[in-house]
Amino acid sequence: MRESETSPDEQVVSLLAPEFEEDPIGALARLRERSPLVRVGFPGGKRVWLMTRSEEIRKVVSDPRFVVDASRVPGHEGPSVTEQVLATLDLSDKLRDYFGVNLMLEDGESHVRLRRFLAPAFTVRRIEALRPRIEEISASLLDVLDRKGSGDLLHEYAAPLTSAVICELIGIDEADQPQIRKWMGEYANAEADFTTSLLSMCEHIEELIGRRRARPANDMISTLVQAVDTDGVRLSEADIISLAVTLVNAAYHTMNDFILNAVLVLEDNPAQLSLLRAHPQGLPHALEELMRIAPSVANAGTRYATQDLELAGVSICQGDALTGSIRSANFDPRYFPRPEQCDIQRVQKPGEGHLSFGTGPHRCIGAALANLEGEVAIDHLMIQRDSLEVTVSRGELTYHDPLPGGAPRLLTSLPVRI
Repeated sequence: MRESETSPDEQVVSLLAPEFEEDPIGALARLRERSPLVRVGFPGGKRVWLMTRSEEIRKVVSDPRFVVDASRVPGHEGPSVTEQVLATLDLSDKLRDYFGVNLMLEDGESHVRLRRFLAPAFTVRRIEALRPRIEEISASLLDVLDRKGSGDLLHEYAAPLTSAVICELIGIDEADQPQIRKWMGEYANAEADFTTSLLSMCEHIEELIGRRRARPANDMISTLVQAVDTDGVRLSEADIISLAVTLVNAAYHTMNDFILNAVLVLEDNPAQLSLLRAHPQGLPHALEELMRIAPSVANAGTRYATQDLELAGVSICQGDALTGSIRSANFDPRYFPRPEQCDIQRVQKPGEGHLSFGTGPHRCIGAALANLEGEVAIDHLMIQRDSLEVTVSRGELTYHDPLPGGAPRLLTSLPVRI
């Protein structure tokens, strides 16, 4: 396998540079106008092509010449980008043994097979049936905050809401959910011993699988334990653990971050907030704009070129790794006129909306659930009430240090007055 070599005079961008922390939108805009593809450095010394524009990301994620499983590249040798990132985390053999197939790292029929196992939990009817329960949880959490008059919107609202929703869907008992939140909070914190937390999470899912084998319930774990594919093959225990942990992680952290940042966006755009309050029926449409401006995922999953080709005038060699900046794509003026402006009535052509859920075969399977949670949260926080106020300045907001691999910075808290 031959990869593009970095010439001595080629500029390699670090996404951990101060400019991407101080002004990420501006820094990405400068990259985007410089070139549709730029070289960036990842942990382990890997050089990756970063796609900065929406058009190239859309093409690559739907092009079968690019794969997410590096071993499918002819002549593949050495670790993938994901494997290099994992190597920096020093994961124990016991923890590695818990993980089977990964939905995000599979291609073709293997990927389709995994999505088919998960599909029953994420049908439109199944997700919409969750609305009353999500509204109940949200209202209960806000009742507590109302009585206090103030609190932390992350730890007292967003985190317990999102964890309860995904835990109930998967089958994690209510009594265990506070511990799950603690583990997931540590998992996203580079300063915490998150490998121990991740191991504890895997052990908990393993024990839950055993209980559901003995006594099935109406939850996703029970469905996965009993499911058989068209070839009569069941998922292994490691596969189920891997799928469950991946879903909890994705649903918990991304939605926490979105809810907090959507509140900040609406506070920063009072005219748009007033418009939304005057026309609350437009919330589902407004949510698309909020998802565009406040994406919780920094980069698209890494793809590998299976052959030499040209992309946007750049020569890509077989084996080259590419990723796309979701935030840059969501602010691409070629798709979004005046992208820095929040416009809850923005109209997009079909197939040209935000990329916060990805697109193509790997589009987020939980997108409908995320939209529903977002609708309920924004409705309860910002439409049904007009008193919520963030009590710290934007400069006083604090973030966790990012984990390796280009993960987004996550807010550590969001103090509010109700």
